[in-house]
Amino acid sequence: MRLLLPGLMLCLLLRADTTMQAASAACHLFVTAVLPGLFPYMVLSLMLFSRVKQPSPALLMLLGWGGGSPTGARLLGLCPTLPRREQLRLAVSCATMSPMFLLGTVGIWLHARVAGVVVLSSTLLGGWLTGLLSAVTEKSACPSPPPSTPAAQPPLPFGAAVEQAARTMLLVCGTMVMLRVFAALLAQALPPALALPVTTLLEVTTGTAEIASLPLPLPLRTALVAAATAFGGMAILLQNRSVYPAGLLSLPQQLKWQAIHAILSFLLALGIMLLRG
Repeated sequence: MRLLLPGLMLCLLLRADTTMQAASAACHLFVTAVLPGLFPYMVLSLMLFSRVKQPSPALLMLLGWGGGSPTGARLLGLCPTLPRREQLRLAVSCATMSPMFLLGTVGIWLHARVAGVVVLSSTLLGGWLTGLLSAVTEKSACPSPPPSTPAAQPPLPFGAAVEQAARTMLLVCGTMVMLRVFAALLAQALPPALALPVTTLLEVTTGTAEIASLPLPLPLRTALVAAATAFGGMAILLQNRSVYPAGLLSLPQQLKWQAIHAILSFLLALGIMLLRG
């Protein structure tokens, strides 16, 4: 790591134009497509969650689905006493992107509002199915935390909720910028056919915009977008990982369940689009 980090820093300096353009593009995408939908919802969800004496898993899942990543992971971190099996199921199920982003931005990118609805429906259903599967297969490896009675916390005031949500949004923006820069630098050294897959795996918002513009039939583009947004890319994976309860998921486990989520979402979206004709 001591050699890798200076090497990366040198690469940024040697490719300053690429670095600046990629970082600027990520910031623009964050401000125009991510922040408007995610930030207000996260503020209100934090305030609501702090006013529920015993939050149920169902409430956390609904709030997580409503806000998208990393809202669900952020709220999950506020529930340390939930059984580990339940935490795992919720972590996997709620690792989705914002409905406002999928319905609004993605629908516009695909030039079909119904495609945004299909992407949202398939990623939510795929996440729910993946969560059920993870709870069954991983339950023996997820010991629950020792029972305890958490200290009662006062309801979160508006200003504190704004501050906490703003910190989380900085995490979102920072990971988008860093992974977009790495993707741009890697794309210069890769064959053109690999540039889009690498970009999508690293920073999914950028990759999704490019997938949506591919010269492919709408059902296939919709299914590919559903797979990409379900997997989330490394940027979203790292965002969620930074606010998960400690020791909840190893990185290989997280990658495995996100990949399963992507496969299920792809199949669901493709099936729905083909059935629609």
